[in-house]
Amino acid sequence: VSSFYNTLIDNEEAIPVSTMLEIERIRKKGILFSICTNGYYKEVLDYNKDFPFIDYIISLNGSITYDVKKDRVLSKIKFTKTTIKKINELFSKYKVTYYSENKKLKKSKEEEIYKIEIELKDKEDLTEQLDKLNVNTSILEINKKRYLEITPRKSNMFNGIDGIGLRTGISLKDILVIAGNESDIPLVKNIDKSLVVKNAPKTLKKYVKKQTNSNDNKGVERVLKKL
Repeated sequence: VSSFYNTLIDNEEAIPVSTMLEIERIRKKGILFSICTNGYYKEVLDYNKDFPFIDYIISLNGSITYDVKKDRVLSKIKFTKTTIKKINELFSKYKVTYYSENKKLKKSKEEEIYKIEIELKDKEDLTEQLDKLNVNTSILEINKKRYLEITPRKSNMFNGIDGIGLRTGISLKDILVIAGNESDIPLVKNIDKSLVVKNAPKTLKKYVKKQTNSNDNKGVERVLKKL
């Protein structure tokens, strides 16, 4: 299982050809290759068109699990309208982005919302307020801006992978994780065979002892070669 942004693709948003060949090599040996992303599964599928290499995608921080081979969504976990209303009240003065299955919205009129993203103004601590909402959260940093990612309580990367394991008969001891984002914390906390890329945030690194190269130095590829 590999995280996508900040991990598998480099700073030019490309996957090195040599990395693709390594993924092909392990898949020929019967290993399933899955991706976790805070984005949409359709974004990841664009990389899969000419050189198929993905078996499953856990998208929007675990809210949607997608089977690539069967071309179908396996599970969805959406916000309740009550939770969305509470989040709107709490962050009424912030810039808020709502994620439906495959598009971003500026308003929460869409019935099915799977992730909410808040652009933070400073390093304020919102833990107390968020605990009252009973949701999952992680911090994302892009171009020196900080974003609070919010997903439904039962929605996280580990639950998505665990669901795939139940469908395929793969146990947790047979899963290897290469993580790179704070939203991967539920994964690395529950799966012993976990590594982080060198450029991963400190909040993630404190849960994982083993580290590999950064995404720009083919960190994922280096791990696959050692398999």
